[in-house]
Amino acid sequence: MYRQIKILFLFLLVLLTSLLAPTITLGQNNSPFYWESINVEIDVQTNGDMLITETQKYVFTAEYSKERYRYILLDKIDKITDVEVFEGEEKLPIKTRIRNNQLWIKWRHELNPPEVHTFVLKYRVIGGLHISDQSDKVSWKAIFPNREASIQNAKVIVKFPEDLSGSTLKFRSFGVATHNRQIDPITIEFISSKVLLPQQAIEVYVVFPHGILDIPVPDWQRGEANQYSSLWRRLSNNIFFWIILTIWGLFVASSIVLCITNRSFSYILILGSLVFPFLIFWGLLRLLFFVLIGNGSTRSSGNSTSSISTTSSSTRSRSTRSSGGSGGGGSGGGGGGGGGGGGGCGGGGGCGGGGGCGGGGGCGGGG
Repeated sequence: MYRQIKILFLFLLVLLTSLLAPTITLGQNNSPFYWESINVEIDVQTNGDMLITETQKYVFTAEYSKERYRYILLDKIDKITDVEVFEGEEKLPIKTRIRNNQLWIKWRHELNPPEVHTFVLKYRVIGGLHISDQSDKVSWKAIFPNREASIQNAKVIVKFPEDLSGSTLKFRSFGVATHNRQIDPITIEFISSKVLLPQQAIEVYVVFPHGILDIPVPDWQRGEANQYSSLWRRLSNNIFFWIILTIWGLFVASSIVLCITNRSFSYILILGSLVFPFLIFWGLLRLLFFVLIGNGSTRSSGNSTSSISTTSSSTRSRSTRSSGGSGGGGSGGGGGGGGGGGGGCGGGGGCGGGGGCGGGGGCGGGG
């Protein structure tokens, strides 16, 4: 019987693998472009700003939209400014706007495939570091997950001011495996060890001593601290919180006494008498939280702002007309590939912060 079950399991595993493999292969082969490389440089300033430069090398293998885009989730950062896009020495006209807590950057270019295009995106992240009493840290999803095509090679470099020379820097990465090394006392390098498929990302994490740089606490972090402090004050001033806490404490105390005095008592019942009151306490506490906070908690990001156009004056009208082909708003839909006509962001995968966008800032997509 065991042998038959084992054979059936192996058969189902092989069948599932054979069904998924062609799907993944077709998804890659059907993409009319891929990234030969994405190199990201994060230059941390003495005031805590991050000057970020993304060098994206596209390889187009078939006809495709002439509109490119990049969007960045505005989570755990104050704001992004000074956005620029270059191809070679030419500064391209761009359109930016904030929608659904994401900064969208769009630009257009000529395309006659097969050919290669390299774009350089530059922007300043304000309030993007995480500040604490013991240490400060860079936590940035430099290689974005929400895209339809693969990235053959990826590299991220994090540079710090000379003031941190000689300080201990602790670093690691999350997502796709990387080779990490410290190039010099203030520069860390992360290089991908394999091709990044769609929905795969690289998040870099570097910790450095607190107090060496004069970095203010970001507004978003201060807002979170104030919210938690306000919640505790409201809970501690509410009599129902203390009643719930007292009842839970009595349950726990009685369970411990029962365990000591009645050795024949079932350990399962003892465990249940400890866990069950905790679950009741947690449920009531969550209920009290929603009653106290309700709809009163507001997001600190007034992010449904109107679009901001940062085009050069000589090409403003032309850029506006050509970008209008995004079919009803290129910012809807997913982090898919870049298209015009049917919406620059059509396709799958995740405008709304999905696709592994937890953790540090910088998550987003492009195409």
